[in-house]
Amino acid sequence: MLKMEKNNRDMIERKAFFISGERLTSIEHKKKILVIFDMSRDEVVGVETVDIEDRFVSTEELLLFLQKKYIRVIYVSEIDSKTENLFLDSGLVVKTSMTIKNDKLFNSLYLSPPIF
Repeated sequence: MLKMEKNNRDMIERKAFFISGERLTSIEHKKKILVIFDMSRDEVVGVETVDIEDRFVSTEELLLFLQKKYIRVIYVSEIDSKTENLFLDSGLVVKTSMTIKNDKLFNSLYLSPPIF
């Protein structure tokens, strides 16, 4: 039974959204929260919200925090190429608003009301 529990834990992937208000935002935005989803077999099995406003003095410090939280994918509105390459080199997948049109998790979220 212990082996099965370990295998279930290994199958969880952590994905994090940088949110400000009700919208996806960049990592540079001052007022932001990080919403972390624990995913298993394309289903959300856990959610954690972390207020990261003014918490990190550098991109590297933020990257270390994300790694300690075992986050594998981040969602941001936009990101500069230098920061994106730093994250990619560290094993993080970066998804921007331009690349997430067909993302199952993102499309299942309701972030803001429709504009008419």
